[in-house]
Amino acid sequence: MRQKSLIDVCVISENPYFINRIKIFSQYSEITFNYSKAVCSKSTVSLFLVDIEQLEVFLKEKKFTTKFIVFGEQKDLAPSFNAGCIDFLKNPWNTDELEARILKTIYTASTITQWEKLTLSQKTITLGNFSTDISIEEYIILKKLLDNKQEPVPREALLFALWGEPKEDSRVVDMHISNIRKKIKTIKQYDNGCCGSIKTIRNYGYMII
Repeated sequence: MRQKSLIDVCVISENPYFINRIKIFSQYSEITFNYSKAVCSKSTVSLFLVDIEQLEVFLKEKKFTTKFIVFGEQKDLAPSFNAGCIDFLKNPWNTDELEARILKTIYTASTITQWEKLTLSQKTITLGNFSTDISIEEYIILKKLLDNKQEPVPREALLFALWGEPKEDSRVVDMHISNIRKKIKTIKQYDNGCCGSIKTIRNYGYMII
């Protein structure tokens, strides 16, 4: 049995099969799990792991900055990201994948990101007193580009960031990039030097410059 770390994950589910799997896994994991049918009140919770069946109830009770992973079927992936989840665990899953996604989220995910003078959250881009709304997909793409600033990010990597699995190339990334550029252009009317720009790398992807 591994020594327990400070990672405390609250599992939101009424599925006894899923809960039992987590309990068995937790005996050999550094992660501490607790269980609830709704948002638990413990202040030490690092992350929520939410059953798709409980997502609606969870969203009504959660705080805005709460990080959460949803698990469900393939059809639930897009609605889950639209609801603000930081990652998605598709059935059937295994415990290695579960642990990897939790640790990645805890150690690398942040709901607040700085881009020069801009502040990005999962809902808005803010410059001083001005802000504009962004979608969760736009946030994920921007976060991925900013995490690799000054380096080209392939379109396939952006698709993987959105969907959590390899996808055939499509125009969905280009569409989101176009929307982001329009919003940045609007913000730059207030301060043209507030941030850099997104450069297209032909036949490859995009990068922040």
